[in-house]
Amino acid sequence: MSSKVNLTVDDFDPIVAYSNYDEWTTPNPQDNPTWFNASQDVTGSQWHQATYHLTTVSGAQASFNFTGNGLWVYGGTGTSPNYTITLDSSSSQPFTSSYSTPNLTDGRTLLYGTDQLAYAEHQLVLTNHGDGLLLDLIVVGVELGGDSATLANTTLDDRASELQYSGSWTQQTGPNFYNQTSTYTGGPGPYFELNFTGSAVYIYGDQVNDHGPYSVYINDTNVATHTGRSGCGGGYAKYCEKVHGLAFFAGSLPEGQHTLRLVNEGPSSGNTTYFDFDYLEYTVPSVYSSQTVESASCPFTNCTSASAASTSGTATTGAAGQSSSTAEAKSSAGLPTSASNAALLAVAGTWLLRKFIN
Repeated sequence: MSSKVNLTVDDFDPIVAYSNYDEWTTPNPQDNPTWFNASQDVTGSQWHQATYHLTTVSGAQASFNFTGNGLWVYGGTGTSPNYTITLDSSSSQPFTSSYSTPNLTDGRTLLYGTDQLAYAEHQLVLTNHGDGLLLDLIVVGVELGGDSATLANTTLDDRASELQYSGSWTQQTGPNFYNQTSTYTGGPGPYFELNFTGSAVYIYGDQVNDHGPYSVYINDTNVATHTGRSGCGGGYAKYCEKVHGLAFFAGSLPEGQHTLRLVNEGPSSGNTTYFDFDYLEYTVPSVYSSQTVESASCPFTNCTSASAASTSGTATTGAAGQSSSTAEAKSSAGLPTSASNAALLAVAGTWLLRKFIN
């Protein structure tokens, strides 16, 4: 056994990538900056953190790279839904499955789920082929500790003495930041760095339309490059700001000290792009996991049954033809039950249906 944690990723988090922001529409989080942490009673929205990404463009894609052994994708569809889930397209046995079951009346819907993944690096690609597809959140099962381990989390604010900054950074304050502080930079090259011991690390910051690419290194290895652009539409501007976004996550780190570095990228001339750093967390398990990250030739633990899986059907069935463990993911992410979904449709579902049809 090991200490499995379900990591919830919002559709707005920079670790989710969109092929073309102009093909997706979203609410503007800047209109209600505190809703990232508000209840449904306050927001009147059934969507996670009161945000979503919605497309009616055939071929529009969202992608997400992760390491884990469970995956659950939540969202909604139009009146004639048709979308494709692809896992690990570059592997020797990639998995692609298409879905066409109408499910808008379910409100927030499980678009895809499985707990049968090999514990490996994976890539999810979600492609729309119908009249409407909405991405709300993604839940990933990750291993952060060994058998019966307890997990201790440490939070460091952007002003913590353990952090080392290089280049030009500006400190700011605001009521919606963690500890009411944040630190930002613009242009290529500035970075911050932390030495820590643990099995996982999370970086949180803002997303805005004038933000751009940044790279993350662990132990001098470039492990990710993301963009902090929000994508509400429109051009380069300080617009569509959402706070507390998950800018980076790494789990399954081995025992020992690690060096984390985040470097802002972007052009050296023209529209300088920014990165806002709010805070970070790292996890120390009492026992480290013996689970190793595989270089899998196919996404699943049982490649034979996965390869033979049907390429069409409902999205509530695991890719290897087994029922998904959705109850655990729902509980961890605080997702609504079917009953609460139905009640909330009066608030959000009717508007969403009009959005898809018009």
